[in-house]
Amino acid sequence: MISSLASTAATAIFATHMTAAAMTELDMTAVDQTSGFFWTDIGPKQALVCELNQLSLCVATLPHSARSQLPKKLDELHHLLGQRGAMVLPLQHARIAGLVITDFTQIPQSQTINWGVGHFSLPLEQQARLTYWHELGHLYAIDVLSRQGQTIDSEYQHEWLADLYLHWRIAKQTQSLDLAWQQYHRRNLAVMADSEFMSHWSVPVLAQAFELYSVEQLGLFASFEQFWLNIYPKLHLHDRDTVDEFSSLMQRTFGAGTVQPLPGYMYWRKPALGRYLKPTLVEVMGLRAAQAWLSSQQMTAEETSDHY
Repeated sequence: MISSLASTAATAIFATHMTAAAMTELDMTAVDQTSGFFWTDIGPKQALVCELNQLSLCVATLPHSARSQLPKKLDELHHLLGQRGAMVLPLQHARIAGLVITDFTQIPQSQTINWGVGHFSLPLEQQARLTYWHELGHLYAIDVLSRQGQTIDSEYQHEWLADLYLHWRIAKQTQSLDLAWQQYHRRNLAVMADSEFMSHWSVPVLAQAFELYSVEQLGLFASFEQFWLNIYPKLHLHDRDTVDEFSSLMQRTFGAGTVQPLPGYMYWRKPALGRYLKPTLVEVMGLRAAQAWLSSQQMTAEETSDHY
């Protein structure tokens, strides 16, 4: 969740402690490797990246005009971060895009779900890196949309934009979409396990990114801004009512105690939800079991409209 104070990262991420020095290798940003913090470029501005255990020292390096936008008691930032791996605080400043706070010791090794048909677990690789990139994505999204005279008007939009940045960055830096699929699966499993994570369900947008671009095509975009300008006119974005219907269907399908098929409930959303879930279910259940479950839930028929 992102607001004037904070955007929280997802909770199910890989248990690897990534130091400031390690993150610097990814960004090629100069850093004092003993400090626990560094600066990284966000368009024409910079973001300050702080490890939680160095937060006081790190925040002290901000100019007063930026530091005054933060809570006076830094314990409030500890509370906002909670048990998550990272969060971002956008700032209104001519030179500073925001503050990223990290605590990668909180990141677990897998995303799990347990519902009527069994317990499933998805091992997560390099998730500290993905969490860091996702948080930077919030700031890149603000920068790129502001250049187009646009604003971000909801938490949900913030999250799918950050994941879209992550999708592009994974392709650009790894020349593979394996970790992008991991993020897709993680978003599905998180909301299947707890409907609270619907605000982070970027799957309808990521599904289109997979369909529209190969890893080679993504690599041709030199910047996220170039990628955004290319993909934005092609995106079909669900309105709030449609997302709420998907959320309701998720809760009735995967909620505690729900084991029986619900053939009539939200039947008009079932085929699209089945397409969104199928790659993830195949990943954790295997093809035959996934197909059988989708069929039992009436989620396999082709829709005649509303492809995404």
